[in-house]
Amino acid sequence: MTYPFIIPLDLELKFKTLEALLSPYPSFAVAYSGGVDSTFLAWYVQKVLGKRLHAFLVQSPFLGRRERERAQSLAREIGFSLETLFGDPIAVPSIRENSSLRCYFCKKESMTAIKERAHTLGYAAVLEGSHAGDSRSYRPGRRALKELHILSPLATAGFEKSEIREVSRLAGLSNWDLPSQSCLATRIPYGTAITSDLLSRIEEAESYLWEVGCRQVRVRIHENLARIEVTPEDFPLFMEKNTREKLLRRFKELNFAFVSLDLAGYRSGSGDKINP
Repeated sequence: MTYPFIIPLDLELKFKTLEALLSPYPSFAVAYSGGVDSTFLAWYVQKVLGKRLHAFLVQSPFLGRRERERAQSLAREIGFSLETLFGDPIAVPSIRENSSLRCYFCKKESMTAIKERAHTLGYAAVLEGSHAGDSRSYRPGRRALKELHILSPLATAGFEKSEIREVSRLAGLSNWDLPSQSCLATRIPYGTAITSDLLSRIEEAESYLWEVGCRQVRVRIHENLARIEVTPEDFPLFMEKNTREKLLRRFKELNFAFVSLDLAGYRSGSGDKINP
């Protein structure tokens, strides 16, 4: 197998495992989000293995406009086909009610749609981009992947997030250092019903923080309080009087009565830790 970069010695076995997992299949559909993992997986399947590839992006109120447009731009940049499927998870009671199994029900819904469309188009297998570290955190959606026989080759081959970033950098993928993203529903505590209005307010609040210059952002909701998570390196932004006053005005416009900065900083899955 020919690679456009020299494989780091400590990753040779993982790449051999990845190749062995995927080589038997003639074609693939990939669940694509525009994130580092699914982008690398799509690139690897098409550019390295030379397999027929079709990527699917599920557009729904859970996916912010910023992420959707980035995913579409990356697909054009790399040069693989991307099809958008439209979903309405809020219309599904088991998702809208937002129990601790929301991710399972949501993943089951979206991956079923992708699998059915991929089958119609004649693709041999469906892939998604989970990495090895995902198995060490609360990911109820993994159960849905197993039930639907969706392949997670990066996780199976043992690739960690940091390793995927490094090989993406070596491959010249422009999003190799893109901050990790998750669906907007993860900002809402379990037990709080999900509405289009609430998702829209969260997206607008986070968009404002990106514009201010934050490098990693989550706005987590607790009734009428917005809890801002950013990296500690961005804390000084909130100490500037002008920035702080503008932020408070914007968040008040979005109907948040209280705004707080989480001094622990950004943590992936902190909503799960607060609401196990």
